[in-house]
Amino acid sequence: MKWKEPTFGATPMLRALTTANAHRKAKAFDLAAEQKKQKLNYPDWAQTWLRKYKEDWYIAQANGDEVGMRKAQKLAEGLRSKLHEMATFPKWAQEEMKKETVRWMTAEASGDIRGKLAAEKAGRAIREKLGLIDTTENTSSEVSVTNESKETAKPNVKTPAGKWIPAEFQYNGSSEAEKTFKRRSLNFTKMKWNQEKLHGLWEATKKIQETYDIQIDPRFLLAIIIQEGTGSFNTSSTNRAADGEHGAETNYARDLMKANSLVFGKILGYIYYGQEFRQAVVKNNKLRGITGKGDVFQYCNWFTPILRMKSKRVECGIYASDNRWGENVRKIYNTFSGNEASNYEQYLLSLDKSVTQKIAASEGIKLPDFKFKPTQNGNDSRKNDTNEWSIVGER
Repeated sequence: MKWKEPTFGATPMLRALTTANAHRKAKAFDLAAEQKKQKLNYPDWAQTWLRKYKEDWYIAQANGDEVGMRKAQKLAEGLRSKLHEMATFPKWAQEEMKKETVRWMTAEASGDIRGKLAAEKAGRAIREKLGLIDTTENTSSEVSVTNESKETAKPNVKTPAGKWIPAEFQYNGSSEAEKTFKRRSLNFTKMKWNQEKLHGLWEATKKIQETYDIQIDPRFLLAIIIQEGTGSFNTSSTNRAADGEHGAETNYARDLMKANSLVFGKILGYIYYGQEFRQAVVKNNKLRGITGKGDVFQYCNWFTPILRMKSKRVECGIYASDNRWGENVRKIYNTFSGNEASNYEQYLLSLDKSVTQKIAASEGIKLPDFKFKPTQNGNDSRKNDTNEWSIVGER
């Protein structure tokens, strides 16, 4: 009989020492410095969970458990991302989302799959109340942990989610585009901007990309913000502007969700109805106010079909009555993107009609037929009649 060298697993004493050491390190971890780095305030309940995940990471590290280390890191990153999201919510929604986030993390820690699913469902309901787009059944906006999952989005991210969702703008960034946005944002008449708002905007476009595989360039939305001039997307139907149109929405979370939903609905409409729209633009180039070959900026501007995800219907609408709004947004977008407007247009043209058809079918939305014709309905930015023409959709 050959001698076999005995092997020993972790003894109860060694496990206890490892746990105690991990607990000590986690307790000593400087969360104040991390909050400053993340530009985020951690409430007490979140600090407790972040220290728990830090402790789990140290234990996994001591045991050489790389899977456990990745899991603890992803849970912590997911919680930070959730805190960034919650920071844009009104107080009532923050409290509700806090409860469901804690519920999810508790269920995750105990292996309670039903509890996690229930918390995710409740979280989606909160977002729907705030006007967020509906998510598909298989898409969770809660913290998720699998070995194959993508990195959770976080501030100052350097890796884009796709060509048309570039690295997040920094409010105090050094690029010409970032400096231009900050300089022009200082002229906003109603609301101020900061990194938190930029992060929320980038995250909103990423959620659409993850759910529907369509990229809304966040620089497009920034161009709209600059064009509107108030620091809001001007989506409020109760706080009307002087010209009677929708005015500044003081709740940023609601403002962003309404704008994102409107632009996304317009882009879905453009993918499906764009060919007919562009043909009408080219055909009527002789009319004052109608120029070019027709693009997504004009489509968003004018009275054209929008897929309304919340009400489950298609209806025509404008973003602004100013007939040249789309041209101005395109110019600003070019400034922020380095003259990428025509290339972004080509990206949208590369998306087949079936993309919109599948999304509409999954949401229970019927796609009616529309005809596009010229109408002499042009206004300037002060809603004065200019006698210019635009292309409108008509059933």
